[in-house]
Formats: sequence, C-alpha cells, structure tokens
Amino acid sequence: MNTNTPTTPSPSALKPLLTATACVLLGLLLLRPVAPDEQPPAARAAAPAMTHPDPGSTPPSPTAAISRPERASATLSSTAAEVPVAGDGPAGDHAVQRLMDSSSPADLPRAQEKRLVALASRIWKAEVTGAGRQEWPAYFTDRQLRAAYRDVRIQAGIARAAPNHRVSVHLVWAGTDPAGQNEDGRTAQMLFTRHNNAWQPLR
Repeated sequence: MNTNTPTTPSPSALKPLLTATACVLLGLLLLRPVAPDEQPPAARAAAPAMTHPDPGSTPPSPTAAISRPERASATLSSTAAEVPVAGDGPAGDHAVQRLMDSSSPADLPRAQEKRLVALASRIWKAEVTGAGRQEWPAYFTDRQLRAAYRDVRIQAGIARAAPNHRVSVHLVWAGTDPAGQNEDGRTAQMLFTRHNNAWQPLR
C-alpha cells in the first residue's frame, strides 16, 4: 500500500486487535503450509499508529504506514471450527469479520465505522493495485508502482478511535502478489484525520 522511519502504534491500543488477528492467521497457518519462497510486500512507515506495506520495492515512507502481511505466532484461542480455512474465499470472510469485531470494544458510531472501513478499503486497493490513485493525489504523491497485486479483496475491517482525534482502520485482505502467490489473511492499517468536515488518510 521513500525513505521513512516506521512508527509503531500504541501496544495497549492494538493488543486486542493483534490478538484476534493472530488467531485468524495462526489458524490459516495450521490449516495450510506456507510456501518457503513467499515474499511479503515491502513495508513503508508512517505517522504514529499507522503501518503500511507497499507492494513494490520502494523503501519505507515517513508519514504513512501500512503493515506488511505477517504470520502470527501467538497461541490459538479459537477452535478450528471458528477459524476460516485458507482458500475458502469470500465464504470465510464473515468469520474473519466476527473475530475482528470481537477483538476490541467498538468506540465509534456504527455508521461512521462502516464509512471509514469502506473508504480505507478503496484507498488500500489503490495502494496495492495502482488503480484509482488519482482520487487521492495528496496521499499518493509517489505515482510509481513497481509491483502490483491483483484479485484484491477486502475480507474484513474495523475502525477504532486513535489519539489526537484520529481514527485507525484495520483491514484483513486477500490478493495475488506479483509472483502469482494467492493468499488471504493479509493485514493492513491506515490512519485517518478529520479535515474540512471530511476524513482524510494520513501518510
């Protein structure tokens, strides 16, 4: 989704979400082997509480961060029946959404959360595919996309309040990387701020 320094979100704010996401991703690992030569997209750094991977080989950026796809190494707390099976496609997305919803208490109005998740999903797709970046010219200042994902699908997402009147949106997504490896359970995080009565993504 430059030469910047990664910024780590507050551990106390993200711990519940990461625990739930860890359950999902570890479940996927237990149910399907991972190709040894699989290469995750490069990570770019950004503002506090925002991690952000770029599918190309561009170095990390200073103002935005989206997390690269990661494998969880935490203890699985859900039963196998509650964890979506890797490769289930859209049929398993509802299970991922349930896990994310239960990962931390909702602290935004439901309608607002849905709008922010939908907005973050559109921007994230533009980040990893390159399509539609012109809608956010101030956000996509680097127009070069060295490696694009395809068949990108947002599996689930939640939005939670962040410091300084911002909102952090967490996504789980699926897609085929430039090497042809199709995988679900990838993670991304974006930070938004209110500007001129509209939500704007931060880098």
